[in-house]
Amino acid sequence: MTKISERDLNRTLCIIYLLCEGTKWRHIPLETITSKVPRHERGKIKKAVKDLLAKGLIYEKRHGKGRKSYGLTDKGLEEALRECQ
Repeated sequence: MTKISERDLNRTLCIIYLLCEGTKWRHIPLETITSKVPRHERGKIKKAVKDLLAKGLIYEKRHGKGRKSYGLTDKGLEEALRECQ
């Protein structure tokens, strides 16, 4: 498995932060997150989402039919404020 660069992790965190409008109460579908980057980079973003989830910076919310959404945790919101401003 390839290592995700710190730049891709920060970029993904900032995308989620901007889509959530700076709050931890919103959650965004993975399709929306990946639609904000070029097609050839979407695989990196999907891997970065899994990495951020493992680090506890984002949370996963499951919906019907296997769909998932992602939002910021308290720790993720603090990190996003530091990285995205």
